[in-house]
Amino acid sequence: MSNDIFIREVNEELRQERARALWLRYGTMAIVAAVVIVLGVGGYVLWQRHLRGVEAADGDKLLSATTLIEDGKTQEGRTILEGLTQTGVATYPALARLRLAELDLADDPAKGVAAFDAIAGDASVPQDLRDMAALRAAYALVDHGSLADVRQRAERLTTDGEPLRYGAREAIGLAAWKAGDVDTARSFFTELQEDFGTPAGIKRRAGLMVELIEAEHGAKDAPAANAPAKPVADDAEASEAQSPPQPSDAPPAAAKPNQPPA
Repeated sequence: MSNDIFIREVNEELRQERARALWLRYGTMAIVAAVVIVLGVGGYVLWQRHLRGVEAADGDKLLSATTLIEDGKTQEGRTILEGLTQTGVATYPALARLRLAELDLADDPAKGVAAFDAIAGDASVPQDLRDMAALRAAYALVDHGSLADVRQRAERLTTDGEPLRYGAREAIGLAAWKAGDVDTARSFFTELQEDFGTPAGIKRRAGLMVELIEAEHGAKDAPAANAPAKPVADDAEASEAQSPPQPSDAPPAAAKPNQPPA
């Protein structure tokens, strides 16, 4: 029994010696690593707090610019927005660019569309904002461009699963109707009207457009209104052909014999 105790004590001494040796070799590195981890986590937390503060400040600037523009102080609002495009964080530079493009669109449609196209083609901008810019350009081109121009920007957004598919379909339908492509316009507006997921405003406008198209061009499956009527004479001839012929030279009915006087 004493031998077992001696062996355990020797093993314990060996483990302690190995631990001391490892600590002497790697202890300083472990302390440095722990300090770096603590400082890194603390720095990350502080940086995140700083970013949240900057984002909140940028949000206040965007709201301030919007208020100035609504109050008629367009140039002051534009100055704030232009500053955000240079120094803003997160999505605020892109949002400021979208707002500036709206201002350009009101002054010069071609310049506004070009600004929206630039945002839609910028890979550094989040995809949802790029899609919004493309759709906004498509809507603008309904009045200032061609059906091909609108399709070029909105066609990819019309597929099922795209968040902006209803607006994209409406834009193409409006452009088709304006271009005289009644069948394409009818197809898009009918689809919007019958889709249960269509937002209420777009569904209502689609219904009005379907009614307008049917009033001007008739229902899609209705027979042509100017089809020639069948001549009455032909109807009479067909009626005679279906009825059995009546003999024209049938002998007259036999006269009754004279009754003898009573």
